Amino acid sequence: MRLTKRILTLTISIAILITGCNGKKSKSQNLPDARSVIEQGAQQLQNAHSFGLEMQVSGYPVDIQLKGVQFPSDTPLLFKYAKGVFEAPDRIDANIQFSLGDVSTTAELVALDGEHYFRSNLLTGNQWIKGELIQGYSPASLVSETGGVAHALNTITDLQMVGKEDLEGLNVFHLRGSIQAGDVHTLTFGLIRTQNGTLKIEVYVEVDNQRIAQISITDPPPPDANSSEPTIWQINFTGYDQDVSITAPATPESH
Repeated sequence: MRLTKRILTLTISIAILITGCNGKKSKSQNLPDARSVIEQGAQQLQNAHSFGLEMQVSGYPVDIQLKGVQFPSDTPLLFKYAKGVFEAPDRIDANIQFSLGDVSTTAELVALDGEHYFRSNLLTGNQWIKGELIQGYSPASLVSETGGVAHALNTITDLQMVGKEDLEGLNVFHLRGSIQAGDVHTLTFGLIRTQNGTLKIEVYVEVDNQRIAQISITDPPPPDANSSEPTIWQINFTGYDQDVSITAPATPESH
């Protein structure tokens, strides 16, 4: 009788184990192809008339170089955060938070292709001026067919489907891979430090509509840095295809 019970218990345990393994396998098989998910997300971004951007960095600091302005080496201008709206094909209106030593401030940037307007309490006395806030930057590069965000996403190598996850209330596919540093230059407003080699990238794509929700990039510190902590770039995409109209602000010269 005891032997029969033991055999029955062993049989049930094996059945549960097999069922569990098959369940995991089935769950994995239900996930779509990673490359297909990236391609659909990239296409949605490329075709959008507008979208919101939110960019933040953590870890090793990111310097901003202003054309014609020199800052002391021990008090660099550091990028912290940006949030704005892109209007296709070449316009962006964004608030950029940065720090200079112990002082933190925000600048508003309006860029119409390569034409920049910005204002800041710290730098311009809150008056709009026409000048290049970010050297060589044009919003048109975000959707460039040869160097834009969609192009960059489609160049990701070693692409893997990590699985489904909850991202701040969104049901997303989590994908992981590697990307050439030069291909994310546009995505980071040209501020990313590494220019050559490969970087680690994480991409989150909404399950319901296949839209890119978030991109995370790991940028290692410079070779001569005292810290081994990388810079983590996190870029969120929201508000696809909203009605926006970005125009040049009035400057003292235009009055």
